[in-house]
Amino acid sequence: MMSKAKGAAVADLVRQRQQEAAARHPVRGRVIGLAVTAAVVAVGAGLIFAANPGEPEQPLPDENRAAIEPSTTTHSAPRINQRGNISKELGELAGFGSAADPDQNTFAIEEIVVDPPCVIGGSRPEDEHTVLLDVSVHTGSDEKRAAMLGRILTPGFFAAIGPGGGRHDAWPGECTDTADALRDDFARDSEYSGTIELRLPVSTGTLILNGVMNNAAGWEWRF
Repeated sequence: MMSKAKGAAVADLVRQRQQEAAARHPVRGRVIGLAVTAAVVAVGAGLIFAANPGEPEQPLPDENRAAIEPSTTTHSAPRINQRGNISKELGELAGFGSAADPDQNTFAIEEIVVDPPCVIGGSRPEDEHTVLLDVSVHTGSDEKRAAMLGRILTPGFFAAIGPGGGRHDAWPGECTDTADALRDDFARDSEYSGTIELRLPVSTGTLILNGVMNNAAGWEWRF
């Protein structure tokens, strides 16, 4: 289990993101504020994540392998790279749940579109890019963990590593149609699909969805 001190540190980091978002834009601050509750509750629950990136990989320690080994749908054990993440291809499942059933909640990024045309009334700053994720989701039987996944699949948990190696936090965008956005109020035993719009200063690189829980790192996709 994660120590209380480590859990508090995670919560402090997410609250710091919330404060930064609120300073930049009050709407973005409220969106990332939803992630604070997710992180604090998940730390207390000791959730296990399946992570991902695409650099030199290292096997998981034996004590962690059983906790985050994917279901048979992935056909292989996860391998951790130098950033502590697991790389994912577009359309490949990622997931988390409990140690006994780690993939009871799964999702996949089906497509990544960079700088799509903005809808009428939408916009993006000239020096930033829209990174639009097309996401599909399956939730399992645990209602609380299903709801948790909805809070995690939000811009406040994403970041990108650009071509120069710099890391950039993602912010909610205002370019695409909000009617297509992925909902965040997931119910158990349900299927969802929709988009997540990110604002980033880079148009290529490695997209990271942070894992902030015990024995967890994150997932990564090239874009």
